[in-house]
Amino acid sequence: MALPTLALLHGFLGFSHRGPIEYFRGVERALRRIHIAPLIPEVPSAGTIAERAEVLSRQLFRRNAPAFALVGHSMGGLDARYLITYLDPDRRVKSLLTVATPHLGSPLARWFLQAHGPIPMWIRHIGNPGLRELTPDARAKMPIPDREDVDYSSYASCRPLHELPFWFRPYGSVIQEDNDGMVPVGSAQWGNFRGVVHADHVELLGWSLDFPSTRSGRPYDHRHFWTRAATEAIAAAENDIT
Repeated sequence: MALPTLALLHGFLGFSHRGPIEYFRGVERALRRIHIAPLIPEVPSAGTIAERAEVLSRQLFRRNAPAFALVGHSMGGLDARYLITYLDPDRRVKSLLTVATPHLGSPLARWFLQAHGPIPMWIRHIGNPGLRELTPDARAKMPIPDREDVDYSSYASCRPLHELPFWFRPYGSVIQEDNDGMVPVGSAQWGNFRGVVHADHVELLGWSLDFPSTRSGRPYDHRHFWTRAATEAIAAAENDIT
């Protein structure tokens, strides 16, 4: 029996590729070394969850693959949950692993919607309507039920405030609990919680925006992490098939 098809799903304001620039930096190459050929679909970067999930469903389900294992970073995990619940009538998605996904929203999204200054204004300009759906209030008002036949699991990411890149620290300080500069650890937990990764939100993707440091373990070995996450998601999907 063929392995379930793996799809890596990008987050808010994300993309698949921009020329040589990859959202999941070097991850596709790392997975191909262990004979996993991932799909990396692109959805509207600042679309609503429903809009992004609709585009995602068309990209996935036009393929003949009988089963899918999804791994979503940040908002990509919310897109996947919506797709699983509302847009997968043939029940082809068997597992979902979310990574640093704001399932319960992020106070940072609320701050960007309310704060003054050029950066919040710019984020509002390029980030809506999707940004409005990432606040804690919006997530509480728009619950997405789980599907009983799908394996849900999750990772959170976190760095102490002093370990965040200096330009990330003002945003990490907005969140009054452990976080990765964008998403609280508590908000990222969904289904079978697999633990907290010692990385910031974009460092997880291979984009370490601070100086290397042996003491703080920077940069994080993101290729090893995504390889492990992919194999875990595929194994969970296989278990659901059998």
